[in-house]
Amino acid sequence: MRKFFTSLAIAFVAISVSAQEKVLFENGGTYGNGATLTSENTKLVLGNDRATKNYDIKLASVKAYCAELFGQQVMVENSETGEMEEKTRVVYVVGNQNPKDGELDGDKSTGGGYKPESGNLPQSGTYYMITTATGGHIKAFIVLNSGKNFYVVKSSGECLPKEAISVKADGDEPSDVTINDDFTVDEKTTGTVEFDVVAGETYYVFCTGSKLSFGGYEFVSNGVGPEPQPGGLTTDPALPVTFDSWDANFLIQKTDVKAGDKFVFTCEAVDVAGWEWGPQVLPKSNADWSDLGPALIPNANGKATFNITEEFAAVINGNGGLRVQGMGVKVTAVEYEEGTAPGPEGEKVSIIDKFNSTWGANETFTHNADGSVTFNSVAWGGLSAWLAENDIPVDWSGYTKLVFEYAEPTTVNTQAFVQTTTGDVKGWGEVGITKLELQLEGEDVSKVNQVALQASDVSTITITDIYLVRNAAGIEEMVSMKDAFNVNAPAYNLSGVRVNKDYKGIVIQNGRKFVQK
Repeated sequence: MRKFFTSLAIAFVAISVSAQEKVLFENGGTYGNGATLTSENTKLVLGNDRATKNYDIKLASVKAYCAELFGQQVMVENSETGEMEEKTRVVYVVGNQNPKDGELDGDKSTGGGYKPESGNLPQSGTYYMITTATGGHIKAFIVLNSGKNFYVVKSSGECLPKEAISVKADGDEPSDVTINDDFTVDEKTTGTVEFDVVAGETYYVFCTGSKLSFGGYEFVSNGVGPEPQPGGLTTDPALPVTFDSWDANFLIQKTDVKAGDKFVFTCEAVDVAGWEWGPQVLPKSNADWSDLGPALIPNANGKATFNITEEFAAVINGNGGLRVQGMGVKVTAVEYEEGTAPGPEGEKVSIIDKFNSTWGANETFTHNADGSVTFNSVAWGGLSAWLAENDIPVDWSGYTKLVFEYAEPTTVNTQAFVQTTTGDVKGWGEVGITKLELQLEGEDVSKVNQVALQASDVSTITITDIYLVRNAAGIEEMVSMKDAFNVNAPAYNLSGVRVNKDYKGIVIQNGRKFVQK
């Protein structure tokens, strides 16, 4: 699922007091999808509520507690005299659609509501995203309805525990509000929410089954900048890096990568005028900026995974690391994950992150925070991945089989489906299996356009991994694919050194490996 924000020019009030920053909505301002309030170290982005109408601006009559924190002097009509009078009010916004994990359909949010166990972040409806450049503490004005599940959720899909969130009701003095185990409150509350934040993380604030009203916020910095990247990685420049033009890039300075490992990018969507293809991350060679595989599309949890093959490892290690570009995306973190050593059958190459579409409107899927995918199927619908790039199919002739692994035994029959330019390759799975294997050896899979998983009836299937098993002795099989690619593209040997057409031996070109004789 992709997010699309509409860029709007907005007015905001920002007051910096020492390490404290306060941001208030403006009465009469315009705040639509993707509208942003910023101060020196904080940013608030409004979610995709409606396509044809902005968030509603409202005024709250407040008592001493909230008036001191977020009150503004605004002109209000006296109901008895009809004259305009200056009063203290909190200016807040509220949308019209409940937050759900599907994209907007016209003016309606689609999909399902957030669940902590699945981490399915809202993509449409009323929600608010807060990002800070340093660590610290957020205090914000909210109007929260009773009985509605209220969450503060990280970009990974992980929600803060209720013990990490403080809700206080407005009054002459603030009063603590109990958050129940199901993240609800017993009475409608006008007041504040508080929670700690870390630098560079984005926090989604919303409630399911309702439209959370959100007013000004105050940020107190602790001066702690972004945490070091997991796995000891170093990037130049330091993250986060925003790709809103083709000029930005960063280098991951790691030169001991190996086949089977992967880089995992944590991403946020960024609106770019005229860019129609959603957020993308582009891994490139640091030597000549040639592409290392197709663009990566972040999943619903904002994760984009670059799987390292033997040929990619040679290029990365031989040229000082991995150069990263992108468009319509901000990369906030990058992790390096060690893969398992290849077994007797050869290297396993995961492709689960590529499954980002369905065959029909009635099937749904969710990329979960643990890397699995939950597929809600209909009879013979499909969870699919389109693999061909620019009408060029991918070559699977170097793999022995395609494997789907399930979290639980299936309650329906399943079928693996591989579409090639010469026909379809299918593999059947009976009820009750936890692994579906499709043998590729002996099949013409040199030009694959699409791969899918089908189910024989309505069911919910959690898929823990989808991967290919590489033929460890399959290098010679790739020789015939050379002519399918640009033969003028730069070529490298296995040490990552650029070579010419006279070089004899194994050559990497266009991200593919073949023998040059």
